[in-house]
Amino acid sequence: MRSATARIAAVFAVLLAVSMLTACGGSADRHGAPSGTGQSSEQADHNADDVAFAHNMIPHLEQAVQMAQMVPTNTTNPQVIALAGRITTTQGPLVQAFRTFLMQWQDVQGRDAAGRGIPMVGMVEATTMDKLQSLTGPGFDRLWLTSMIDHHRGAITMAQDEVAHGRNADVIYLARSIVATQQPEIDQMNQMLGG
Repeated sequence: MRSATARIAAVFAVLLAVSMLTACGGSADRHGAPSGTGQSSEQADHNADDVAFAHNMIPHLEQAVQMAQMVPTNTTNPQVIALAGRITTTQGPLVQAFRTFLMQWQDVQGRDAAGRGIPMVGMVEATTMDKLQSLTGPGFDRLWLTSMIDHHRGAITMAQDEVAHGRNADVIYLARSIVATQQPEIDQMNQMLGG
């Protein structure tokens, strides 16, 4: 898991450097090299599926972090607390990476970042989020785990769609890392539920 987090951080650092170069008046290709034309090779390095995936993953990941942040005040279960800490650590940087991609692609293509509007899968309903806020102890643990399992399954479905249809190598890598990180967490949560 550390290597996935390190790769995400590295991708984010490259994106930040490229966006800083672009902000300083130059354009850059995906390797950070300045481009002499008004069009960057980045236009060919992503498609509508990449844009839609990045756009949809931001609120999806943000909700997972929001759910993880409930844990320390609503339970004393050390396994749930440790899992929530890992979710915050891995998913927070992904939000920033996807925002950076969208910012660059909007600059390059000058179009809406919503892509073709692939629906988000696995988002937890507002009523369930409210109920989670009001629960503590084992009741919280059970609802939190079942909700997070569905949430992770939704992220995996979207990530698999990105791997199948996306074009940008870095975004596809992040999609694969989501699958590789979240499937073992689903397995762990199922075990914690006794299933």
